[in-house]
Formats: sequence, structure tokens, C-alpha cells
Amino acid sequence: MQTTKTLVKPKKSPIRYLLLPAVIFVAVVTQIPFLMTIIISFLKWNVKRPDIPVTFAGFDNYAYIFTDSKFYSVLINSLVQSAVSLVLCTVLGFLLALLFSKSFKGINIARSFIIVPYFVMESVTGIIWKTLMLSPSFGINMVLSKWIGIEPVAFFSSQLSLVTIIILIVWQWTPFLFMILLAGLQNLSEDVLESAKIDGAHGLKLLYYIKIPMLKSYFEVGMMFGLINILKVFGLVFVTTQGGPGVSSANLPYYVYRTAFYDWQMGRSAAIAVITVAITLIVIQSFFNLIRRRQKGVA
Repeated sequence: MQTTKTLVKPKKSPIRYLLLPAVIFVAVVTQIPFLMTIIISFLKWNVKRPDIPVTFAGFDNYAYIFTDSKFYSVLINSLVQSAVSLVLCTVLGFLLALLFSKSFKGINIARSFIIVPYFVMESVTGIIWKTLMLSPSFGINMVLSKWIGIEPVAFFSSQLSLVTIIILIVWQWTPFLFMILLAGLQNLSEDVLESAKIDGAHGLKLLYYIKIPMLKSYFEVGMMFGLINILKVFGLVFVTTQGGPGVSSANLPYYVYRTAFYDWQMGRSAAIAVITVAITLIVIQSFFNLIRRRQKGVA
């Protein structure tokens, strides 16, 4: 007696249909503006001169940017600013996490004070540091300089402007790395740590050979998101140095703004924005590939 088996196809999961509105919303909010930016980047458009018609410029905007020495100066500023800030934020965040992973009286209040800068808006951070802290006219900078008997340093209008921007970025984004690495330290297995101590690992040996390798995934996540946020810093530059002197402290996001609303060249500004997105994706993908290669090497 033969029996026939009926193959029942599994029903398709309805979850993807539930996700469809969210996918459409994200596509509309992010991709359509980016497509419009790409289109504008091929136009010659001066918004301050409505008498001049908008014309198709082809790759002229891109050719102008890649032959402009200011663009390369801004690009180097952005890469140096991001790399130095990320390293300093990671090192300081880890040291603070080590210091405040111990329990002592008032630990919660101390941790709260450390993470406060992370919740301050970029523009507010810039205004506070420019006026109350580092102003050579009436800030703490002026008070301390008079007390010591020297001339106040013009942090935001000298060649120190890029260094000052990096200091402000580190001040604001170190708490982000601190929170991630502190969470990692608090989740370390006590059994593993105790076993390492029994085997003779103490102090720096315990830190270097046990804790840091166990925190590798926390370092990777924190540095990845930290890099993304540092690359798009705009408010700090806008309210403090305006990219000056010249473009010595300008980064790519601010240069996009400056080209659009100082030079009024919307096509060039859009082209710089497209190039900025491409460079950002390359930097982040390179960082991600480096992490994956290190993981494979360890495995």
C-alpha cells in the first residue's frame, strides 16, 4: 500500500511585512535626501544670484574640489582630529573606567559628574568653553593668565585652534567610551579574575593579559560608534573657531556648511557632502575590516 506524502510549504513569516513601513520610512528620510544631494552636486547653482540660471555642470564641481588645496587641508584636519580624538577618548575612558569600577562612598555621584559632558549639546559645549573657560578677555583663561603674570592665550584664533577643538571633542566624548568600558569591566567574570590571581597575575599583568583581552568587544563597539560620532562633529567648530584661522581648524562637515552659506555655491557644497559621505564610509569600513582581521588572527 503506497502512501503519498504531501509537502506543506512553510508559511512565510509576517515579520518582514511588519518591518516594511519602517524600511520605507528610513529609505524616504535618508536615501531620498542623499539622492537629491547627488543630483545637486552636478549643478552650477549660486543661490545668492537668482539672476544666474541653474545649469548642469557635469563633474566640474568635483574637479574643482579635487584641485582645491583648501579641501586637502580640511581633509587632513578631519582625519587628524578624528584619529587623535578617538585615541585620547579611548585611553582616558578606559583609565576612568578602571578608577571608577571600584566601589566607594559617593561612587554614583562621581560617575554622574563624569558622564555629564556627554549629554551637553555640541553648540552649548562650544559656547561654554569659548566664553567662560578659554576667553582671553573675561574667561578663566584671562583670570589665570593675570594671576601668573603672562598674556592670555588666544586658543580659538591662533594655530592652537585645531588642538583646542580636539580637546573639546575629548571632553565631550570621553564619557561615551567611559560608560561602555565601565559596563564591560563590571561584567567581567569574577571566577576568571580569581583564577588569574591564584596563578600569579596581579596588577599590570592582570590588566594587560586578562582584563583588556576580555574587554576587546567593548573596545571595538565603543571605538566604532565613537569614530562615527567624531567624524560628524559640526557644532563645536561652528560656535568656536568658524574653521579659522583660514581653514586651519575646519573639518569636512563644517566645510560643507561654509561652501553653501558663505560662498553660496550649492553644487560645490553638495559635491563636498557626497565626497564626505564616501570618505566616512571608507574610514569606517577600513576600521571594521581591521577589527575583523584582528578577530580572525586571534581565532
